[in-house]
Amino acid sequence: MRRLLGLGAVVVALAAQAQSAEELDRRERCAVRLSVAITGKAPGVDLLASIDPQAQADALLDTVDFIERFARFTNASFNRNPGMSAEDDVAYYLAWEVLSKRQPWKQLFVGQYKVEKNASDAVVVTNDPQGLGYFRSSTWKRRYAGNEPNGVLLSAAYRILQNTIGLKLVPSTNSPDADISANGRQSVGCRGCHFDSIFALDTVASVLGKRVGTGATATFSPPDGTPATVLGGAVVHDDKELVTTLVESEAFRFRACRMGFEFLYNRRENSCEGPVFDRCMKELRNNGTMQAALAAIVKDPSFCQ
Repeated sequence: MRRLLGLGAVVVALAAQAQSAEELDRRERCAVRLSVAITGKAPGVDLLASIDPQAQADALLDTVDFIERFARFTNASFNRNPGMSAEDDVAYYLAWEVLSKRQPWKQLFVGQYKVEKNASDAVVVTNDPQGLGYFRSSTWKRRYAGNEPNGVLLSAAYRILQNTIGLKLVPSTNSPDADISANGRQSVGCRGCHFDSIFALDTVASVLGKRVGTGATATFSPPDGTPATVLGGAVVHDDKELVTTLVESEAFRFRACRMGFEFLYNRRENSCEGPVFDRCMKELRNNGTMQAALAAIVKDPSFCQ
């Protein structure tokens, strides 16, 4: 009997050791997953030793490594190609500013900032009462000035919609002989995106002013104040009203949370991840910061499974 009791104790002890080893392995995997997903680096000793690695998510989301990584990710997501020079990538610099100060994510688009080169030829972010995120930065406006014959800022209109609510359109034709005039855009293959849809590019561009001239010497005339009805019923008069309407929409929060999944998982969300996605949207609505939105994703138990 004593031998049987002793054997039972050994079995219990071995099972406890196995369970303990399994738990340690789970914690280590979770620490590695969190650190690599958020900072792009291996976890430190403290994170590896943590009883609950996911409780350290907020600290990881305040690190310079995360801010740098997400600012670069943002810039890549918002532009077709890398800029030809540092000052072309204004989204990177302003994302750094917004993230480092834990400001609401919408400040990236509506914040009163200027992103320009200073006297030392360095790109800096400064306060500007006339700023509109990076959308009024001269380099950004020239980069997306487009080539519409009458100076209509179609490219800028599309890029504003793409950056804020994730709109993605594919040109109906890439022919160099395509008629890109207003009359040409009224054709059957083009007018859907340019005039008829809730994101009609010509309608959106009508409140952005116009390009005057081309290339590095191009200037931009301000909007003339004529109202335009966009996004299914919103009446706006200029770029500020347009962008403000966009960042207050559910589509804006959806776009930000989708970016969060793409950053952390390198893919879009799955249908089974709806509850996590909804919590991300809720955090953006109530807290506003991208860190809070990402924390809602990485703190969910499913992230470390």
